[in-house]
Amino acid sequence: MKRFLDIIGDLRIAFWLLLAVAVIMWIGSLYASAEYQLFDSLNGVRVQDWFSEKGLGALSSTWWLPALFFAFALLGLNTAACTLRRVMALWPRRTDMPAKRFMVLLSPSIIHLLFIGMLSGHLLTFTALTQEKAPIEEGVVLDLAGTGEFTVKSVKNEFFDKGSLLADRIRQTTVELSFMKNGVERTVPLEFLHSISMNGALLQLDMQKRKMSGAPITQNPADETCNKEHNYHYAELLKETRPQLYIIATRDPGLFILIPGFALVILVMGWYFYQIGFGRESKAQSID
Repeated sequence: MKRFLDIIGDLRIAFWLLLAVAVIMWIGSLYASAEYQLFDSLNGVRVQDWFSEKGLGALSSTWWLPALFFAFALLGLNTAACTLRRVMALWPRRTDMPAKRFMVLLSPSIIHLLFIGMLSGHLLTFTALTQEKAPIEEGVVLDLAGTGEFTVKSVKNEFFDKGSLLADRIRQTTVELSFMKNGVERTVPLEFLHSISMNGALLQLDMQKRKMSGAPITQNPADETCNKEHNYHYAELLKETRPQLYIIATRDPGLFILIPGFALVILVMGWYFYQIGFGRESKAQSID
């Protein structure tokens, strides 16, 4: 068992795995930029469903995704083995040193365990995410991602001032949602950059431009009144030119692992480096 941990938990393997992850992600970014529409369809979809429906059919462009998951799995295994080796070596010495010193030495291992937990959270997000999207108008009744029924009571747009360079453009949109809870109707506001939680699902606003109708007509270069700065203009536009408003409901079980994980990593690392610096400072003062 010790021999197995020594091999799997080798720091040199960790270095090459991190390098492999970086290279695979860089290669993946090139494929994603070249095949934007294909990889954009991955947003809000469980990765295994997307890969079986679209990824397998374009394996020449998506091969790096399973390679990336495999590299991260090996990195998680390597981190777990490395952490176990360190704890096994440190634990018998716990009675030979002050408790605070022991916790300082144990802190890197705690951070490694939190890192493994965050990798698991990312995996849960990729494989168990539920996301639904629907256009909204006043009075519409929706039930998305298990939120339960709610009604869009009102949609109010706030515009930039007339003297602004962004005059007549939407500054903020407030959507009032009403739902029944314990037999009482409740109303909550939903705005851009201000999401709300409803029955464990996260609700957010999204906006997309509506497409223009009509075929493009080429301008006649011989026409002296032709605006040479534009090559085309459209014969007809939609009567309603404002963008379409959408509501997105996301149920992400991995989020409840990732956010506390990040917070704990920051706290433990801050405490660890503070103790390291404070210990050196105290030693220097005692020497003086």
